[in-house]
Amino acid sequence: MLPMGRQGATVLMASTLMWLAPVLSEAAFGCASCGSGGDDPLILYPNERDKTFLALGRTAGFRNINANGGLATAGGPLERENLTVAYGHSFSIRSFATVTVPTFRNVGEHDAVSGVGDPLVVTRYTLVMPDLTEPLVPQVQLIAGFKQSHARSVHDAQNTRDLLDVFGTGFSDARAGVDLWFGQYATKFGLAQTVAQPLSRSYDGIEYHPGLIARTTLTTGYQWTSMVKTLVGANREQTRELRVGDTTVSNSGQINHSIFVTQDYYPSTSQLVRFTLSQQAAFGVNKNTARSNTFTVAYMHALKS
Repeated sequence: MLPMGRQGATVLMASTLMWLAPVLSEAAFGCASCGSGGDDPLILYPNERDKTFLALGRTAGFRNINANGGLATAGGPLERENLTVAYGHSFSIRSFATVTVPTFRNVGEHDAVSGVGDPLVVTRYTLVMPDLTEPLVPQVQLIAGFKQSHARSVHDAQNTRDLLDVFGTGFSDARAGVDLWFGQYATKFGLAQTVAQPLSRSYDGIEYHPGLIARTTLTTGYQWTSMVKTLVGANREQTRELRVGDTTVSNSGQINHSIFVTQDYYPSTSQLVRFTLSQQAAFGVNKNTARSNTFTVAYMHALKS
């Protein structure tokens, strides 16, 4: 079994990325969660039926963080490039679903390996719609999703030295959450809470039981014009300790505090270009994870019915 520092880094590296419409849409519909952590990067508004998403990203500066919060020996790829595609479809003005598939290219000192990550399906239901007569009442969305384990993980990696062939956590998970967004003024504010429970899985005849993952996201931003919006936010993600067989692995829990800043530009009412800069393990106490910096460029396009 690999050290938890490296295992935590792999879990962290298996996810990256990050949501839309001009001022009138913001006022009429709110922002369908401008900050729930970034796993489901595509958001549909009630007036959109189908939408596509394409993003390119680069992650660098990896440094493992051990169970005591200190920087550990470097391990894993030196850089990671990612291409993420997603498609969304709305069923009503209150509900929609998205499918997201990431692909990665891990770059080492002498080699690079590409692979597909774990696909994610997410559904959202708007429990409370924004009301122009009550601008202080937030939009409230309920979130449910499932990530299917598909990619090679640290548990079955063939490149055990640099882990260049690792593209996922090795565990499927079911997730749920709630998202609040105050978006009817130029100054925006969001709060989201999600939980994910990875499903148990056997490797080499040994049963692994990953702990519950809880993520809290705070977001704020400003709508400068109908074409330009800036968002900044922070995530706190905590994973409970891993059980292997009937034994809880000591000091295997993970904590990661990350930050992000996003700049949105709307070429038209049906298009969005988004630039995002984020840092993992950016502040506070972090353990069994990895520090890294990611820059992402994304394009979203609402298809006409």
